[in-house]
Amino acid sequence: MKRLTQTRWFEILLLALISGLTYLPRIGEMGYYRDDWYFLYDALVSGPRALIEVALHTRPIRGPLYALYFSWFGFNPFPYHVVMYLTRLLGGIGAWWLFNLLWEKRRNANFFMAVLFVLFPGFLWWVAGFEFQPYVLSVGLQAFSIAFTLKAVSSQSAQKRLGWTIAALLSGWAYLALVEYAIGMEALRLIGVYLYVRRETPGAAWTNTLAVLVKKYAPHLLIPGVFLFWYQFLFDNWRKAQDAGTQLSALFSSPLTMLWRLVEVGRSWLNVALFAWVVPFYQNFYNNRLKDIVIGLVFAALALVAVGLAIKYLKETDEAEKEANTRPWRNELLWVGFLGTLGGVLPVVLANRVVTFERISQYTLPASLAGVIFLSGLLYSVTPKTLRSALLAGVLGLAVLSHHGLAAQAVNEERIIAGFWRQVTWRAPAIRSGTTLVAYYPGINYAEGNDVVWGPANFIYYPNWQGQMPVNIPLPASRLEQDSILQIINGNKSFEQTDLVIKFVHTETNYKNQLILTQPSPTACVHVLDPRWPDLSVNDPPFVHAAYHNSKVENIVTEADFPAVPLYGFGPELPREWCYYYQKADLARQQGEWDAIAQLGEEAQKRNLTPNDPIEWMPFLQAYAFLGDQKQVKGISTRLNEEPFYRQLACRNLSAMPDYGYPLSSEMQRYVDEVFCK
Repeated sequence: MKRLTQTRWFEILLLALISGLTYLPRIGEMGYYRDDWYFLYDALVSGPRALIEVALHTRPIRGPLYALYFSWFGFNPFPYHVVMYLTRLLGGIGAWWLFNLLWEKRRNANFFMAVLFVLFPGFLWWVAGFEFQPYVLSVGLQAFSIAFTLKAVSSQSAQKRLGWTIAALLSGWAYLALVEYAIGMEALRLIGVYLYVRRETPGAAWTNTLAVLVKKYAPHLLIPGVFLFWYQFLFDNWRKAQDAGTQLSALFSSPLTMLWRLVEVGRSWLNVALFAWVVPFYQNFYNNRLKDIVIGLVFAALALVAVGLAIKYLKETDEAEKEANTRPWRNELLWVGFLGTLGGVLPVVLANRVVTFERISQYTLPASLAGVIFLSGLLYSVTPKTLRSALLAGVLGLAVLSHHGLAAQAVNEERIIAGFWRQVTWRAPAIRSGTTLVAYYPGINYAEGNDVVWGPANFIYYPNWQGQMPVNIPLPASRLEQDSILQIINGNKSFEQTDLVIKFVHTETNYKNQLILTQPSPTACVHVLDPRWPDLSVNDPPFVHAAYHNSKVENIVTEADFPAVPLYGFGPELPREWCYYYQKADLARQQGEWDAIAQLGEEAQKRNLTPNDPIEWMPFLQAYAFLGDQKQVKGISTRLNEEPFYRQLACRNLSAMPDYGYPLSSEMQRYVDEVFCK
């Protein structure tokens, strides 16, 4: 054991163990997350070519990377998540190597900085196994590229110096081509070279130090220089947010704009360097089920056992420990981390973005390499050593819990979406092309991310080969933003042309031809709203109650074969419990097949199946009323009338049946009026 702990392999094994306990426990349950649907539907209907062309005029190197992974793994989400983790781990090994080159005597500190980097909780998109591969690869290449530069400037052999320089250039251009706003991290490369020069020429005049710095750094200036020249002058860029001229003109348009950008720089810096270790934890951990919280605590405890092993065995030499307690080394961590993080967030803010933890947490990732250096400077300034170790363990524990909470939420969201569309396929044999879908998922705020609606829908109902760009979306979906919700409610906007991800997906949102689907709670069934007799729930959001009359249930084609649902992205078929009978009854209600509904109700009763949301008795109530079964109507009334809203809705729906060709007998009409309408 002692021999192992003295080798570098021990550190790599511990890094793999701690990160594995953090990222891997739920990896087998993960499927397609958010924008993964967009990319994989493109690949489904137009092949790998679509993945290349999607990024052709934004970040062109990403396309071949997506296409390569797709050629290996197809639609199976599991290997994408495995590759995501392995790429993150390799990036952590690169960061660990870099930290050892910068501070070669700090075995303990360098290891824990690498762990902090791998577990950085500010990047919340690692659960999207397909789309965010380039981001994780980029930050790993960033760490290796800066390490290559330090090897180049420290090499005495011209041949080795040339080899390391070429490696630094190639990996540097690659990481910038994958994530252009990471260019601010070139500040950390310059700082690293400066640290080497200062140590090699102690006590030299600043002019001499500057001259040596310029000489050593000059070849590596080709990384940002060549990239910027290509990106701004040669590359046909379709994103205005990435155009330097556009953003600089906006920056200098007024003093107020410049002042506000300074505020955003400060906010972004704090989010990367400090708040990333606290805010995602509170956002993601406590909103889970008790079972998921307990599982997260167990794996965090196991990870902290590994952290304890690292604290015990990865000790500094006596000389390094003595020097570590001096102010200069800690100050060096602080100013290197401060300036490096500042450089990392500046390009983001200049592009009129801000580093946050919501939909754009990817902006935290490049600067995280420097952010963990600054945080380590704070932690290693704490004395005594036992308190420092406790704080370090606490920070790492929070990071592990943050990722477990995020993973649990992602898995839960994917299960809800998969179950939602599994139910829809019981209800809708086919949906007419051109129908705009409005779907309410319980507890999922997808706002502008409407591909979590049209993605699964088109995967199921329109998987047909297109072989063209842009990819056409037969079933578009509306966003659930404030402006869109007003259009949904009013149903008064004809067509809205939308180009997603720069002209490579074609959708037409038609608020006069929408189909509204809602699942009021995770335990309720999916309700396809029919304006004739809507199954509105007290748990539905207000916009659903306001908009149901604009739902076009006739867009569901009842005389069609039921679609085959792919296993990937949707999991196995749901058990045929209450919701199966409800969906089949609702389909029969659309067709006016009241006898079929009564038969389904009888089968459900034999199995002692009942709904969690009483409104789901509605199709059965209407069928029994039409068929004159007063006993069944009375039984359902005792369940519905416990909620005044459901009683009123039952009165409204039953009273509307004669208007659509399904009159009740006079005796039944008097009875339902007495039970529901008085």
